[in-house]
Amino acid sequence: MKKIAASLLALTLAVFFAVPAMADFEPYGSLRLITGWWDYEANDTGGDDDEDLVWELSDISRFGARFKTGDLGGRVEFGVKGDGRSHNDVSTRLLYGTWDFGGGRLLVGQEWTPYTFTSAQIAPRYNIDGNYRTINFENNFIGYGCLWNSRQPQIELKLHNGFYVALIQPETKSSVKTGLPGLGAGVDVDEDTTIPKICVGYEFEAEGLMLNLGFGYNTYEAEIDSQDFDESVDSYLLYLNGKTGLGMADLQWSLHYGQNLGDFGLWNREDAAYAHIDANNKIEDSDCYGGYVQVAFNIDPATITLGYGYVQSENDVAGDDEDEQQSYFIQAKVPIADTFYVVPEFSYYDQMEDANGNDEPEGWFLGLLWRMDF
Repeated sequence: MKKIAASLLALTLAVFFAVPAMADFEPYGSLRLITGWWDYEANDTGGDDDEDLVWELSDISRFGARFKTGDLGGRVEFGVKGDGRSHNDVSTRLLYGTWDFGGGRLLVGQEWTPYTFTSAQIAPRYNIDGNYRTINFENNFIGYGCLWNSRQPQIELKLHNGFYVALIQPETKSSVKTGLPGLGAGVDVDEDTTIPKICVGYEFEAEGLMLNLGFGYNTYEAEIDSQDFDESVDSYLLYLNGKTGLGMADLQWSLHYGQNLGDFGLWNREDAAYAHIDANNKIEDSDCYGGYVQVAFNIDPATITLGYGYVQSENDVAGDDEDEQQSYFIQAKVPIADTFYVVPEFSYYDQMEDANGNDEPEGWFLGLLWRMDF
């Protein structure tokens, strides 16, 4: 695997330097190191409490390039991860081409989904799955109001007047969780898709204001031969992302409401955010909503940012109560040199209570992001 990654890196660099002089070519990179302390409290969900030093290269460090030749453009970006123990990874983050046809732009390839709008939060977070825990770096309120299912293969048509439609790789996210929740381990679920995930919306931009309003829909067929079960799992998402200037401060927010958002593909949603099977062998849909808000104060030379995120999911089969989780942070982005920053931050995560009233994990992070862009 290391040889393959090294060969891919060498080939990519060779392509970069072989680009014809007539094409616009802009290479870039970003190095990000996370240092600090993490404190994790398991509470009623099992597992052990943990306190640890965090001192690792962030897994969203990257290098890439933008290309443009006439009406055609493109971008390639690779993620670079290393932990000092020869466990080094190179992954494809972005890889797409664009065509500007006059009235708009057609994008083909792997790109951010249209509803993605990350916060400034830089703290890592433990993913909770039974007793298994792993740190994700630069969480950005993912699972706490930020709509995130990574970068997806898609075809997006965006008109210059702001309207857009995207056909995105469909999700069968329940397969990641050993089948539909409530079935139990070892149940063989056959999941089939016939149409892509569909996202339509409108993005408005004016001086000092940006709004992105949209709707997403995903569906797949779940079949269980042993239980004579054949049902479609339908998910939808309504979202409103925005940003505006308020004198010395910038206000940013992301709000959403939806059905079965775990099955839709959003990361770090709890069990109650997925479709379940009820006692009559029928789909019980979940109701989900949430969002985040952050305010950034520009106090030269630093930027002070505060943020709060919250999500709630409810499914009667998963439990009698709502499943809630929240997070908040305060940070300062301090420039050291031209494109060299340090970002001290305190973040707190609270899984609150699950759908059965159990007190879930909580934790905090105190530390620094070291970031150099080049």
